[in-house]
Amino acid sequence: MDLDDKLDLLADAAQYDLCATFARGGRRFTPKAASWAAPEADEPDRRARPVFRVLMSSQCAWNCAYCPLRAANDVPRAALEPEDLARSFLPRYEAGAVQGLFVSTAVHGDVGQAVGRMLDGVELLRTQHTYTGYVHVKLLPGVATSDLERAARLADRLSLNLEAPSAAHLARISPERSWNTDLVERLVWAREWMRAGMVPSGLATQFVVGAAGERDVDLLGTGSWLYRELGMRRVYFGAFRPITGTPLEGAERTPHARVQRLQQADWMLRQYGFAHAELPFADEGDLPLHLDPKLAWALAHHERFPVELNTAGPEELLRVPGIGPTSVQRILRLRRIHPFRDLSHLQSLGTQAAKARDFVTLEGRFFGRPRAELDRAYAPRPIVEQLPLF
Repeated sequence: MDLDDKLDLLADAAQYDLCATFARGGRRFTPKAASWAAPEADEPDRRARPVFRVLMSSQCAWNCAYCPLRAANDVPRAALEPEDLARSFLPRYEAGAVQGLFVSTAVHGDVGQAVGRMLDGVELLRTQHTYTGYVHVKLLPGVATSDLERAARLADRLSLNLEAPSAAHLARISPERSWNTDLVERLVWAREWMRAGMVPSGLATQFVVGAAGERDVDLLGTGSWLYRELGMRRVYFGAFRPITGTPLEGAERTPHARVQRLQQADWMLRQYGFAHAELPFADEGDLPLHLDPKLAWALAHHERFPVELNTAGPEELLRVPGIGPTSVQRILRLRRIHPFRDLSHLQSLGTQAAKARDFVTLEGRFFGRPRAELDRAYAPRPIVEQLPLF
């Protein structure tokens, strides 16, 4: 198998890893569609950064119930040698097609062998080829202390995927891993290297949403703890998709709307000052699918609204649906020059004025809808099942 054929397999396999789906300018990207590149960005309002994404190997010794690369699956496999990584990445980097590297691997042999081969490839780039650009290394559960230190010295960002929000949930889909020892303990080690001044782009992890029967309250509770205690830079959410040949092939696929709501709620935790306990979970522990969670929170707290746009503090403004951190800074700056008096002023901020107008006053004037009308407008709609056509 030549290098291009290997890359076809390994780039496809990489889509199941961290942040499997990306978008730039409204267009979805897959690794092959962008010459094995996909954007990697920390925040929704920042320009996505294209990175070359590849697995060092798709040969795996483990049998995770959700994974298409599990050992029991009879699928084509490929592996790169350390020098193959440079041969694959550098021409695209030098041509300006990509601006960095994301590298991961399946458990080829054992964890130590697989991680060692991957880090050998990164080290060749750093030393023999004097590459000084961005590298994101995704480590394996149970990685040795020495390999984790080596990765911290070589990479700009490290990730280690928890996949599930607790030990009990992980045991349902990947009993070969210990959630506490193989994953959380390793993330604690990585945090210490980050505190020592390494890993400048921080730590990241991912959950497979819906594979283990977890609720949104579980995912966001663990995510909140990761931000607070481990200094996690970013938690990603990937939708579970049943794969033929796995034990979960008959399970229900996770709707994209659920992942979207989790991402929005995660943004509320990281950027809007919300606590986990404030998120608008339903009785069963999930977020409403029909509403942005920030809007759902506001609708459940009528007593907090409307707020006066010309006098409210930044913490109050951040809780207004349709107003984000950038808009808050503009409001604080512009209202010192002239007060906001009508909807055209609000719309000029770039906010989603259709949402914000229902929750603010401008010089004491309210331009929104009455509370009863607002509740009706955002009430859940029954799902109408389409009948087959004959």
